[in-house]
Amino acid sequence: MILPMLMAAAFIIGSQACQPCHSAIASSYARTPMARSSGRMESIPLPAANFNANGHRYRIEDDQLRFEEDGKEFKIRIDFLIGSGAAGRSFLFSRERYLFELPVTWYSRKRVWDASPGYERETEVRLNRAVEPSCLLCHSSRVRPIFGTQNRYGDPPFLENGIGCERCHGPGSEHARNPAMSHMVNPAKLAPALRDSVCSQCHLTGDARIERPGRRIAEFQAGEALSEYATYFVRNGNSGELKVTSHVEKLASSECKRVSCDRLWCGSCHDPHAGDRPKVTREKTQSACVGCHPSAHSAGNCADCHMPKSAVLDGGHGVFTDHSIPIRRGRAASPASMNLTAFLGEADDRSIGLAYAELGDPRAREFLLRAKPADAEVRLRLAVLEKDPGKAQALYEAVLKTKPNHPAALVNLGSLYARAGRVDEAGNLWRRALDANPGIEEAALNLARIGTPSEARTILIRYLDFNPGSKIARARLHAISSK
Repeated sequence: MILPMLMAAAFIIGSQACQPCHSAIASSYARTPMARSSGRMESIPLPAANFNANGHRYRIEDDQLRFEEDGKEFKIRIDFLIGSGAAGRSFLFSRERYLFELPVTWYSRKRVWDASPGYERETEVRLNRAVEPSCLLCHSSRVRPIFGTQNRYGDPPFLENGIGCERCHGPGSEHARNPAMSHMVNPAKLAPALRDSVCSQCHLTGDARIERPGRRIAEFQAGEALSEYATYFVRNGNSGELKVTSHVEKLASSECKRVSCDRLWCGSCHDPHAGDRPKVTREKTQSACVGCHPSAHSAGNCADCHMPKSAVLDGGHGVFTDHSIPIRRGRAASPASMNLTAFLGEADDRSIGLAYAELGDPRAREFLLRAKPADAEVRLRLAVLEKDPGKAQALYEAVLKTKPNHPAALVNLGSLYARAGRVDEAGNLWRRALDANPGIEEAALNLARIGTPSEARTILIRYLDFNPGSKIARARLHAISSK
């Protein structure tokens, strides 16, 4: 019997394999913001700094973030950077290979240190914001999450700094083995939906992104349709607000994109390999504009007026380009409604319900009750919305049957068990939650509450090693130690 030949499945091998044959492109690309969007801290030494952010005093010294609480100085080593520095840089620290975000960011355009996006209203120095794989996906390559945890990784957490070649060109193992027989993906030559998916994986935010059942964005590869992996929702109308990565939906809202349909795309203006040569982008942008508007009213660069740089809703002091291409700078925007519509992907009861739940909209429940499949994500959201403790408990238990390490389900079900007098079972759930992410304050405090003074002290000391700025944890530890 003659067995059929099996095609080898291509796999990721890293950008270093591309350099011998594509040295000029590799050298140029290495200077782009995408290539420099993450790295180990020692690669970019930080100058000493002394500054206030959100009412807290910080110092940067010897690649450490230092601050004082109750007269005691804390030192947190800065392990990784996130962001190219074009708009700013944020920073991460690692404890026992769990990754957390630091609360300060360097904003390049204003040349100031300040609170990181999302930390502007924090009343204490909070160091327990988990860095999940989805956070690293658009800043680094070959991420190495540890299964069963929320934010623990291999050492190092990612094998390649920045966005590697294969993110846009597909897995390279077969091409490296036989270039003539196996070609890499060229986004410019793909059908429009597949071409745009390459850029959309990192530059489309939407108001909510819901992964399809059994699919993960991290598994997407260039040449595929992003809509097969997730549905992206936006609010009806155009609020005019910019987000850090809202380039795709903003471009789609422009009259230029609507009129030109699929001819206008990211590559019309951007050369992703152009390195630190902004002139290339300006020339390509101007060429794209004049191609449709040969009798433009000004001899200047069209983008200077029609693609202004503006402050963003979710990026602190960051300033980004408005890709909606307004006719006039500061044009009035139509008010956005509270209704969601699918920008990309399939909108069904499950995806709509999860999207509304993500935004805290009470309309989520009516869709989730009809959702198919009623998987762990659906049950978790229904459990959070459920007022009946017995029904909520059953939903959380169902979630943990398929996702036994889900932190939110573990913490919330533990609270329900504790209220029902099932304290030992509650404690086991909270311990599992801390294994998934030792920075979960509610799990640590609850576990300390039900343990002996010695056990509580051990739990709180370990938690404070991850989040030393927690006032409530320090107060409880002090109260225990004072007895």
